Amino acid sequence: MTDHVIFRYDPGHRPEITFRGIPSGCAGGANTMAEARASYRACLSARLHVDRRALPPVVEHIEGVVGGMWVRTKVGAVHRDKSSDRMLLQILLAEQTGLRDEVARLSSAGAEPVVVLAEPDHVLEALLDQMSARDALLVAHSDDNGSVNWGMLCGPESPAGQNVSRASDDDGLRSMAVADFTQTCPGGRVVQRRPAAGIAS
Repeated sequence: MTDHVIFRYDPGHRPEITFRGIPSGCAGGANTMAEARASYRACLSARLHVDRRALPPVVEHIEGVVGGMWVRTKVGAVHRDKSSDRMLLQILLAEQTGLRDEVARLSSAGAEPVVVLAEPDHVLEALLDQMSARDALLVAHSDDNGSVNWGMLCGPESPAGQNVSRASDDDGLRSMAVADFTQTCPGGRVVQRRPAAGIAS
């Protein structure tokens, strides 16, 4: 198994950094990233009943509020627009309608939408593997023409899932390119997740 851990930075709360692992279910918090990483790995080690040196692969993500929206990106990832060489986040923040309107709509419906930065040629598998049942993820990528394309993935327990088409977490969806998803599923999809494997309780 691979565990995805999402570190959320919120300086207005204590602790400033919280984390949650998917599918491990590890959760906690700390006031520094180093402490949060150590706490997460201790939790994962205890959850799996293994030494820390025997932990499975872990993919780290960081979330923070940018321009009034929760934005998530994989730690170490760089997302740029090929035509303008601008950062995807710069382009996203310059967009005045569309994505921002959807964030506001989902928030008013009781969801907590998170904009996830992605690459157009990556497949949905990595995004599906970082989702929980209550998530509403707005997957955003550069269209390589100076603008942003996006689509919504949400879990079956998300308040954002009303009146949204349903899809199964199957091989076809997992192998779909992010750009193909945003072009063919503009209204988003509620994803019925397949059971997670490899986590000992």
